[in-house]
Amino acid sequence: MFKSSFNYFNLINKALDGSWMKNSAIASNLANVNTPGYKKETVNFEDVLRSEMNLNTGVPMTKTDARHIDPYNSGTITSEKVNDTSYRVDGNNVDVDVENAELAKNTIYYNSLVTEINGQYNRLKSALRINK
Repeated sequence: MFKSSFNYFNLINKALDGSWMKNSAIASNLANVNTPGYKKETVNFEDVLRSEMNLNTGVPMTKTDARHIDPYNSGTITSEKVNDTSYRVDGNNVDVDVENAELAKNTIYYNSLVTEINGQYNRLKSALRINK
């Protein structure tokens, strides 16, 4: 029970980190909307989270050889530049409307994660208080 709870906490924390990184990338994109040649930055942390969730299916994974990939460190969240063609003459590929929509979506996602992790911590605190 506790092991699965802590895996869930770790998953939510990783999602919070990814959402925070995505928010920073969006803020950087919006700050550079008028910078000629600037290419927007994206953070796709959803794939890392999906692989983390697949690891938490209950099937135990063991590392039997030093050359094996560590199953509990499945991936890191990274950002990348999008070098697709720009519809602007100055080479900048940031679309303010798209970035603002992504910012709103990511803010809602981040706030829901914060609400969820606060609820989990409160349930854990209640369980610990009852067992005193």
